[in-house]
Order: sequence, then C-alpha cells, then structure tokens
Amino acid sequence: MGEKNMLDRPRGSGLRDRPVSTLIPRLLAGRDRLSRPEKEQVLGEVLAEVAPARRRWWLATVPALAAAAIAVLVISTRTPQGELTTRGELTARGSAGTFAAFEPRCAGACSRGDKVLFDLEGTTGYRYFAAFARRSDGTIVWLIPASVEIAVHTTKGVLDRAAVLDAPGSYAVYGVFSAEPLTQDEIRAELDEHALTAGPGTRVVVQELAVR
Repeated sequence: MGEKNMLDRPRGSGLRDRPVSTLIPRLLAGRDRLSRPEKEQVLGEVLAEVAPARRRWWLATVPALAAAAIAVLVISTRTPQGELTTRGELTARGSAGTFAAFEPRCAGACSRGDKVLFDLEGTTGYRYFAAFARRSDGTIVWLIPASVEIAVHTTKGVLDRAAVLDAPGSYAVYGVFSAEPLTQDEIRAELDEHALTAGPGTRVVVQELAVR
C-alpha cells in the first residue's frame, strides 16, 4: 500500500467558499459543524487529489480473524471489553482529554482498487495516526505504515493520504492513534488487540470495511 502527501493543497477554506446548497443543512441543524453534504464534498476533493499507490505489506505475526462477509460499510468500534459500540455511544463514554475516532471511507461503496480515505473527525488529544487492515482470510495490508501527524495532514478532519485495497472481501481496519510517532515495526511489536493498545499513550480503534 502507499499514500501520497498533498503538500500543495490549500488549507482552511472558509464557509464563504462553499456553495449555498451545502450550508443549508448546517443552518437547519442549528450547529456549527460540517453537514453531511459538506463532508461528502471534502471527501470528494481529497479523493480527486490523492493518487493511489499499490505497495502491499504483510504482518505475519497477527493471527487470522474469522469474519462473515458484509455488504455495506459498518461504522462501529470495539471497546476495550470487546463489545461493538457506535460512535455516538463512544463519545458519551470518552474522557474530556483524549478521544480516538476514524472511519475508512470510499466515494460510495468500496470496490476493489478504490481509494480508501480516513475521516478522523472527532479525534482529540492524539497527535499521530497509522493504519493497517486485516482481511477475513488473515492477510494483513499496511495502509499507513508509519504514523503521520494528524494536525498537519488533515483537511476538515479528513486525512490527506489514501490507500488502496486490491482484493475484495471483509476487512478489519485498525487505526493506531498515539502521542508519539510510531514505525511499522513498533506497532507490530507492541500491538495488543485485547487491550486495544500499541503501547503507552496509544489507542487502537477497529472499524469494519467491506470491499466488493
């Protein structure tokens, strides 16, 4: 897998740069946050500028995960107790200091060869992010092998790097949040799937993704 850093992307465009039609849902909702149409527009802009790369990495030490095939993207997160919990429930449980949240997303349903983006909106207190995926047959694919700095590499909460999943199937996508940058080897050595951590000052969030 690979990713491309969009160094020349303009940052921090204001509401005046958005079409009026995308602002109506925000006004109706009565809240100062991105509406669904605005978020889709941001995702579309990032997808248009991020070129896919096709380098695959393997993590032989992680055991296989049995998972049933799913037809749609499931937005759910495993808590330290192993239960699946929605993002809203996690927000209520999370501490005021740190909160890790992400969604792996495509432009619509994910198909083989599509670019996968990472929506990190809602994350607080963590500085770095890395990611890998595990297919239901146990294959490991490194999506973001080494940590990138969230504040530097996000636009409206969306990471400016993308990855490509070359094979269809059900994937468990692991987002690794940390206070300090981590290498692929460090993540592999420290990963504890039961405690959902990759060492001190880290948090691992697991999302499920279906690729057709």
